[in-house]
Amino acid sequence: MHSGIAGHATDLPELRQHIARHLDFAALKSCSLVCKAWHLSFHSILWEHFTCTVPKRCSESPEEYAAWIDIISKKAHLFQHIHHNEPRNIIAPDIRDILLDRCDGLITIEAIMSGVQGWVPIRYWEETLRPLIERNKVSLRRLQFRETMCLPIASLHLPSLLAGLSRLQSLDLGIAFTTDYLLPVLEACPVSLKHLELRSNIRTGVASQEDSVVDQLSPPPQSIIHQKATTAPFLRLKHLGICGVRYNGTLGDILSRLAGNSLESLQVKIIDSQFSFQVSPTQGDALSRLTGLHIDTLNPDHILDIPVLLKAIPPHQLCRVHLRMMDTECAVTLSQHHYRSLESLGVIFMRGHSGALADIMATCHKLKTLDFGGEPLTDIRTLIDPQRPWVCTELEVFQGYFGLSPPLVSNKKHGAGDMMQEDGEVASDQVENIFMQRLGQLTKLRRLMQDYDTIRYLFNGYPTENDRNIMTWTLSSGLRHLVDLVNLEWFEFLDLSPPAGIGIPELVFIKQHWPSLKGLACYNIGTTEVKEWLASEWPELEVKLS
Repeated sequence: MHSGIAGHATDLPELRQHIARHLDFAALKSCSLVCKAWHLSFHSILWEHFTCTVPKRCSESPEEYAAWIDIISKKAHLFQHIHHNEPRNIIAPDIRDILLDRCDGLITIEAIMSGVQGWVPIRYWEETLRPLIERNKVSLRRLQFRETMCLPIASLHLPSLLAGLSRLQSLDLGIAFTTDYLLPVLEACPVSLKHLELRSNIRTGVASQEDSVVDQLSPPPQSIIHQKATTAPFLRLKHLGICGVRYNGTLGDILSRLAGNSLESLQVKIIDSQFSFQVSPTQGDALSRLTGLHIDTLNPDHILDIPVLLKAIPPHQLCRVHLRMMDTECAVTLSQHHYRSLESLGVIFMRGHSGALADIMATCHKLKTLDFGGEPLTDIRTLIDPQRPWVCTELEVFQGYFGLSPPLVSNKKHGAGDMMQEDGEVASDQVENIFMQRLGQLTKLRRLMQDYDTIRYLFNGYPTENDRNIMTWTLSSGLRHLVDLVNLEWFEFLDLSPPAGIGIPELVFIKQHWPSLKGLACYNIGTTEVKEWLASEWPELEVKLS
């Protein structure tokens, strides 16, 4: 097909291999049949990834199964990445024997189980997974055992196993971690490791099989209980995730296992009430390059430690922050110490005055993503303080549980020029207009989402026309101020149906001024007439109704 063309680009094996990385199985198979040179480039990549799942046709026919096993046996030497994500099943004995006999250059071993019945028994670990790891310890770069693989950690002999994996770069374990075993495992990790995730399925206050597994753990030797680092920090991780682990030490003890100037992302979800986020100045060296922080805790004592942790990170360095709970002091710390660098902020629960978000929006000029879903409601009045104009004009995603709090009700009974409540507060229509004027300045927005799923949860069902703590999205309430949102691709809101909510005039406005819009999601899109208009005038728009 190209033999007559001198010096064709596809004559280069390096280029063919690069192209092969972007093709699916069918395309790879077709390319491998073109000629001998192409066969050498494309055929081996066909078998780099192997999923340890018996095809349905083979499970129903002994002849098909025998033929499939024969093919696997012949191609096993080409396997580089083994994936076993079959719930409630272990690897078939025939496949196990082939893997242990033929696979010598594996780069990845991945076992993802799900469901209580899918727990990996000790025998499966000892007979299959551990021997496979040891056989490929020189080549392995990634290990992932997740989702209810609740083996007692003492039975895995991880320190001795990890010591031989000299090229391992990524380790993701989902097992029953407890305080006494966490630090020794950290110390046993090879110096090559860059990505470490330790996940446990242990839950606090819930009687579960996971808890019974932990209760049966034999105590470790006294020499490793609460031990300090036995060697100088050498582990140069780029990402560390510790989630759902029972650990009653401090974050500083964990960081002391790490060398400085390496960690870029830290995710912590500790369920032990005795845990502390305290970090000493020396231990804080491990945070000197941190750009991403994810803290998941509802412990009030932990919340008090977070501002201290934020200050331990060099100023104007954090780019991505996700907090399960944020109080005013956390917001102030972010707006004062990291306002020049913060690009993404996610908060599930706000603790204290919701005006804390106004500090973020008034200082963090690089902010691109702001997600503040969760309780309590962020009253939009706290976001329109004239003394705190928004500077986050780079914002692309604005998502949250925002609206009008119950004391502020509609002022439609007053005259058109009367914009004040009897108690002196600005009427809801005026507040909505001011808020949407500010939204209209965020011309780079791609996603604008009012978190109505949270609203439904808090109301134990959707609010009605009488529940005016949900703002409206009409031309009169301020939608007309969003005329410049030409980049908006997704719009999500809670509508109370006409006359309070969105109708055909609003949809005509949206179609005319938001040319990039691909979809909208809402609780109620209004009357049958509105739905018919959408079907006939804007059929390509994706509409999700709840």
